Amino acid sequence: MLTSFFFKKGAELATNLPRERLFSLLGEKSGLLWIDLEAPTEFESDSLVEIFNFHPLAIEDCITDQSHPKVDDYEEYLFLVVHALALKQNGKHKELRTTELDIFVGENYVVTFHQEPLSCTTQVRDLALKKPATAMGEGSDMLVHQILDHLVDNYLPVLGDYDVRIDALERDMFRHASKDFLQTLLRIKQDVFDLRRIIGPQRDTLYSLTRNPSRFIKQKHLMYFRDIYDHLFRIHGMAETYHENLNNILQVYFSYSSFRLNEVLKRLTVLATVTMPPVIIASIYGMNFKHMPELQWPFGYSFALTLCVLSSVGMFLWMKLKKWI
Repeated sequence: MLTSFFFKKGAELATNLPRERLFSLLGEKSGLLWIDLEAPTEFESDSLVEIFNFHPLAIEDCITDQSHPKVDDYEEYLFLVVHALALKQNGKHKELRTTELDIFVGENYVVTFHQEPLSCTTQVRDLALKKPATAMGEGSDMLVHQILDHLVDNYLPVLGDYDVRIDALERDMFRHASKDFLQTLLRIKQDVFDLRRIIGPQRDTLYSLTRNPSRFIKQKHLMYFRDIYDHLFRIHGMAETYHENLNNILQVYFSYSSFRLNEVLKRLTVLATVTMPPVIIASIYGMNFKHMPELQWPFGYSFALTLCVLSSVGMFLWMKLKKWI
């Protein structure tokens, strides 16, 4: 789906422009053109070449949808690769999904390219329809700022969800953890690792964008991009904290599991040791020899049972005396 907006001060917002009109609007330096490509068809993707003549490497990054966060300066425009985060329900579990967002920033145009619907572009599109001067009246750099700002703000609900789930793991760890406790823990740990893998380079991308001079981002607007960088810096710190907490939970869980196993082995050892004398006595008196001293003795059965009980009690008291139990 290709959605287009053109805003010029003193004029109404133009939307859903025909393809032939888009090329002519690139020459109007006083206006701002925004094209949002959401899950585009091959015909719509061709506009990246036919209208804007973007570099083949940048177009390849858009099509393959496998790039790491980065910013490239192609002299005539900036090319940004960032990622949006979302939690999708997959059966009983929530699954972390990342969606790549590619942004081309020129002097009087912005092109956004993504294969799945994104809340950040949807929010800015809605704002452009309601308040076009607010969304697009300050130039291409501020339009990109609003998209990135919404994208980063949408990280917080995702992190908040993981915060709740990690707290639940900490509470349930000593409450006879269920069989899928370790599986859940490792799944969340992998998700947090993916968070760090995405947020870290994205933070560096925003840092590079705010520190390296560019004619596509006005000097007076750099502070807004630094604010996004500050948010990403804090979010990355939260992800690092979650990763450390999960490592600690994993270590404690293994230690606790080993402790419980040792307790079980200890009880089994005590049981085996206490019952060992009666087993020996019973095995001796169970031998089929004809001439055994107590075989014809009237009190032999009672004597054997008493001997079994006394030997077990004696073994138990001896282990208590040695403080083994």
